[in-house]
Amino acid sequence: MTSRMSKSSSQVFAAEYQQLAALVQKRIQVEWHCHGLSDTTGIGLGDLLDYADHFGRMLNVVYKFSLLDALREQAQWYATVLAGRGSGDLAFAVLLESWIVAIQGMIKPPECDELSAPLQDLHQDMPAIVEQARNLLHSVRVEPSSPLVASLIAGDVQQARRTVLGPISKGGQPDRVITDLILPAMAEIGLRWELHTLEVYQEHLATEAVKTLLIGLAAMKKPTDSPRRTALVSCVPGDKHDLVPLALWAYLEVRGWSAKNLGTSLLAEQIARAAVDLAPDAIFLVQTMLSQLDDALETIALVRARLPDRRIVIGGRGAEAGRAILQQAGAIVARNFEEACQLLGGGG
Repeated sequence: MTSRMSKSSSQVFAAEYQQLAALVQKRIQVEWHCHGLSDTTGIGLGDLLDYADHFGRMLNVVYKFSLLDALREQAQWYATVLAGRGSGDLAFAVLLESWIVAIQGMIKPPECDELSAPLQDLHQDMPAIVEQARNLLHSVRVEPSSPLVASLIAGDVQQARRTVLGPISKGGQPDRVITDLILPAMAEIGLRWELHTLEVYQEHLATEAVKTLLIGLAAMKKPTDSPRRTALVSCVPGDKHDLVPLALWAYLEVRGWSAKNLGTSLLAEQIARAAVDLAPDAIFLVQTMLSQLDDALETIALVRARLPDRRIVIGGRGAEAGRAILQQAGAIVARNFEEACQLLGGGG
């Protein structure tokens, strides 16, 4: 697979994107009804259409920024999520084939050949991709891996609190509790949710329980008379994963920062305005999906235009996939909370 996408091909894809996406949706609906996919995929039509739409937005970013090396990992995620829905390789094949057919049907050579080639490579390698997805699905144990995960899924806040306070009562630090206990538990619950091994109500119980724990840990920060560095935390626009910024806010608080959390669903303009009004020492952004890269870049550009001396740190699965592009835009890409603080020169 080539590691670069020509500018002409990426521009054609972006210009035709809305029509391509509409054609993909139409083809999936035809396949669904003509071949009885409702009986063989284990997934609802609406869900499959949503995944196809998300996949297309990811493709738009991959082509625009020539992130073709990240495409396999991104496709693997979709295959794994669909496998968790019991659809095996059929739903993933329909999604992939629909984008190939749309590109080849609407775009002329040579652009259509260049755009469809990476997807055809994925289609050819689909048995290995699906096998890896199934292996991951089978590796997720039926029972939660830890008492903390079990109590969170059950919504047992008191038991979860006892679990996280145990290490602190023995001299442990709250920041280590967040990174060593709560974040791994969040990751497992998130994976179980993606693989469809949790009920909706269980995910909601776990989410609310984690929020309670994080707020409680943040309240354990020690009072100090010395000035504390200030931070502003936010998801990039379009990212709705509110637990990660909340966990980062709590982590910064117990590390000695004075942090404010904007949460999710704010536009880039509002994030930039908050940065100007609050004038934090650093801005921390969370980007979960690669498809949100343009939103992240817009936010970074607006903040840097108004606060050129402020350091912007961004992390998350999507940020890691777009690391080189984000760094070119002047952001610091961190793999985890601890690295984010280290890159800024320590704790408080």
